[in-house]
Amino acid sequence: MGTQSTSTRGSLVGNTLVTVGALSSAFGAVGWLSALRSPSILTIALGFVLYGLLPLVVGVSFVWRGLGVIEEAEAARRADAVSRAALLDALRGGATAREVAARLCMPSARDAERALDGLVRDDLAKLDVTDDGELVYRRDPETLLLHDHDVN
Repeated sequence: MGTQSTSTRGSLVGNTLVTVGALSSAFGAVGWLSALRSPSILTIALGFVLYGLLPLVVGVSFVWRGLGVIEEAEAARRADAVSRAALLDALRGGATAREVAARLCMPSARDAERALDGLVRDDLAKLDVTDDGELVYRRDPETLLLHDHDVN
């Protein structure tokens, strides 16, 4: 499925960002030590900012972003782990992503929404909007018949 390759790609990108960030931060630490060996105060100040502070800030921001990307990929993988049959059963009578997350004990409504959006993309469920602007997922009547026929 496409979400599996997206999850793997997100994990790879996240790990790369963390690695580059860690290396940049290490370079910043070594840069500070190198700058301290300089005989000039101006060179020490310039080296402190350019060799130490700048790589450290860039490195920490890369690590922070990389961890966020890894977390998003993991959330997508967890959402894919919920079986389609369980999702379809949770949609009986229509339900919001929050209700489905509560029924299936999913970690968050966002994870449920990702999984339900997959059902909508595959034409297994329909998405309705209430007058209040709330998104309600419903089982497709044709899918309902096929699913119930497969169970019997």
